Order: sequence, then structure tokens, then C-alpha cells
Amino acid sequence: MTADRPFRSSVELVLGAHAPLVDARAARPLALEAAVAAMAPATKAAITADLRCFLAWCKSRRPVVTAVPADPESLVHYLHWLAKGSEIRAPAKPATLARRIASIARIHRILGFGEKEPLPTQAGMVRDTLKAIRRKRRERQRQAAPLRFGEAMAEGQAPPEGVTIKGLLASCGTDITGKRDAALISLAYDAGLRVSELVGATVADLSQAVDGSGRLEIAHSKTDQLGEGALAWLSPDTMARLSAWLLASGITQGAVFRRINVLTSPPDDAGEQTQRHYIGQKPLTRQGVVAILRRRVFEAIDLGHVELEAGMEGDTVRSLSAHSFRVGLTQDLFAAGEDGAGIALALRWSSPTTALRYARELAVGNNAAARVLGRLRDGGGQPGS
Repeated sequence: MTADRPFRSSVELVLGAHAPLVDARAARPLALEAAVAAMAPATKAAITADLRCFLAWCKSRRPVVTAVPADPESLVHYLHWLAKGSEIRAPAKPATLARRIASIARIHRILGFGEKEPLPTQAGMVRDTLKAIRRKRRERQRQAAPLRFGEAMAEGQAPPEGVTIKGLLASCGTDITGKRDAALISLAYDAGLRVSELVGATVADLSQAVDGSGRLEIAHSKTDQLGEGALAWLSPDTMARLSAWLLASGITQGAVFRRINVLTSPPDDAGEQTQRHYIGQKPLTRQGVVAILRRRVFEAIDLGHVELEAGMEGDTVRSLSAHSFRVGLTQDLFAAGEDGAGIALALRWSSPTTALRYARELAVGNNAAARVLGRLRDGGGQPGS
């Protein structure tokens, strides 16, 4: 650790706390610092969590297992342990297992292993174990349920059913909490924001055009690690909702979306209580955004703005996440006839393939077979006629 960098990263702290399990003789401090500094915050958090899990497992074994350099046999046992689960831990999904191994491989490279000999994570038995678990589970990575706007995107289409942006916005009242939630929902959908981009939005990032629409400057994102920045278009409706929230909250700088603290006074002589709202200074967290979304879904159901099959409320809410806004806008743009390249550019997807993967459910209903057979087999004919 250099003199001008007194605070160590979470990755370095975890490694330091488990020093007996890590052979760091080949490590170069500057290489470790540079590698950690180059990581995006989400990547750093994921590697820290993966590393902490693996190190704890190594420490729990009898005899204790060396974590770095790892032994391929140990990695196989670790994968089976993760995939099996326990009474207090759900079985890890294949995608999670692959990420754990990738994090272990990255730490090995950072600490100087793999330059002259293959990494233990590249051993045939490790790759075969991952394949076997994936084959056994046959599980496609779960996609966040889409939050579509709520209107037909093209002539002849039916409007989407279930939870929609329109339904959520209708559930937001005119109080300060309702104004914040409406602005958050509207902005997240319009710009197709990742949750990190949503909670990172600041007042200085917003600007308004003469036609009433707006622009959101996104300084950093998952696919923009160099910080070149991007601009997202915002509808006049979203700009109006943002203005209402910022005016009511008194926020003039810093994070746009923050926690609202409620202070309830003691009962007066008539037994009545009053509430005062205080706006926090720190931005909302990922968990805060998800909590707002799920609360609004239940309120939209209670108010009749969203109709679901009886008993489906819990499953529907659990299927939604902060990523649902982005998936919903992607599907709406696809339904409107936009191509994958245009969608990827507008929503800052890494490639058109990624964008179309999130629209694959709609693609099934719009592919060649659906168009042709939909006309021939519309239910009007009889079998054998």
C-alpha cells in the first residue's frame, strides 16, 4: 500500500483478513492497487462478496484449504457445496457458480498467478463440474419481469396487461412521497436506467429543452467504464414530475432521489398527531428503489389501477426488480418496431444481441411462424377441414 493511498479497498481488506490462506509472495502491491482501481463499483462489490465466500469456505475445511493458489480438486468440492445449498442457504444457480469461479480466477491473476502455468480455475475437472451442474439444473437465468408503459405500441396490438407504468403512476398521490415516487418511476422508465444510474442521478445532470422535454446526463454506467458519458431523453411528463418533486422537497443540488424521513408528533389534547417530512441527504439505495416499487405495486392493486389474477399478487411482486423498468422500455421499443441497433444505442446496451435477448418473449409473438400461422390457425377452422 503506497503512502499516498492510506485507505485499502474492500478486496484488499478481505485478502488481508485471511492472509494465512493466501500466498501473496508473487503479488505486486501496485498491480493489486491498479487492478482494484480499474474495477467498476459493482464489479468490486461482486468480487469482494465472492472472495469472502470462498475464503470462509476454505477456512471451514478440516484441514484448512489454501485459497490462493487454489487446488482444482478444492474448487470442484466448493462448486458442489455451493450447488447443494443448506438449511440456511439456497442452492446457487449456474450463473452464480460461473461468477464465483471467474472472481477466483481474477484474484489469482491479480496476485501474479497464471502467467507461467494455467490457472486452477481452467482445469478440466472444474470446467466439467460447471457443465455438469448446468446440465443437471437446465435453468435459464431468470429475467426481471418487464414494466411496460401500458399502451399499445403499434396499430393492431393490445395494450399490455398486469403491472404497468401507467398503473404505478396512477397510484402515486399528490403528497411529497407520491411526488418522489412518481418522478422516480417516470425517470427510470423514460431513460431505461440501471439502478446504479437511477440512484446516482443528480440535479446537475438534468436539463430541459425548449419543447418541454429533458435530458439526463449519465456520467458512468456499466458499459461506460471509461466515463465518456451518455445522454438520455426525457419526456415532458417526466420533466414535470421531476420539477414537482424537486420543488416540494427543496432539493437544489446533489442526489435527486433520497429517503423521506417521517417524524410523528405526540398526540395533542384532542388525541390527534401530526407528521412532518424530512428529506435525507444521502441518495436512495438499490434496496430502497425495490421497496418503493413493490409498495407502489400493492397500492396500485388496492386502488384498482392494476388487475391481476387472484392469488398472483405475491409472485408478481417478487418477479419485479429495479431492472424491470429497463426491460419494459426495451420490450416497448421492440413492440413499436424499432430495431435492435437503435434500442441498444438508446438504452446503452452492450450490443443489439443483448437488447433483443430481453425482448425475446415479444419476438416469439412477432416472428415468421407467429405471423403466418396466426392467420391460418386462428381457431376458425375445424380439424381436418
